[in-house]
Amino acid sequence: MVKAFVMSDHPSSLEHLLGQSLSGLAELSRKASRLNALQQAYQQQVQGPLAKHSRVANLRSGILVIEAASAAWLSQLRLQRSLLLSQMRQIDPSLTSLEFGINPGLAKAEKLTPQYSPNKRTISSRTAKELNALADSTEGKLSESLKRLAALSERRQKDLED
Repeated sequence: MVKAFVMSDHPSSLEHLLGQSLSGLAELSRKASRLNALQQAYQQQVQGPLAKHSRVANLRSGILVIEAASAAWLSQLRLQRSLLLSQMRQIDPSLTSLEFGINPGLAKAEKLTPQYSPNKRTISSRTAKELNALADSTEGKLSESLKRLAALSERRQKDLED
C-alpha cells in the first residue's frame, strides 16, 4: 500500500515517520511468523511427496493460498481440499477458504543439483592397445583424442592396482 505524501505547513517529526515505518515492519513480521506457522502445520498435515511439491504461499482476508509445483500436484491438493481446510482451521480458526495455484518455480527448486559420481567404467588394456594402434593410423585431433583415451585407461588401471 503506497501512501501519497501531502504537503503541509508543518513538517512531520522524525519520531512520527519512524513510528509509521516500524509499525509497518512489525505488521510484516507478524504476517511472516503466521505464514511460517501455517507452513509448518501444512507440512505436518499433508506429508509425503505432496508436501515436497507444494507450500503455503500467502494469507489474504482469511483465504489461505497454497501453491503446487504442477497441475498434477494441484489436482492432488484439490482432492484433499475439504479435509485440508478443516485441519488448517483447527490451527487458525479465522481461515475461510483455500485457494490453489501453480508455481513452476517450486519444481525447479525441488530438483537437487546432481551429485558427482565418478565414472566407474573402465577400458580394458586390450582396448587401450587397440585405441593406440588406431591412433597411430590416423592424424590430427582424432589421433590425439584416441591417445588421451587410451592413456586414461592406463591411469585407471594403475589407480585400481594401488
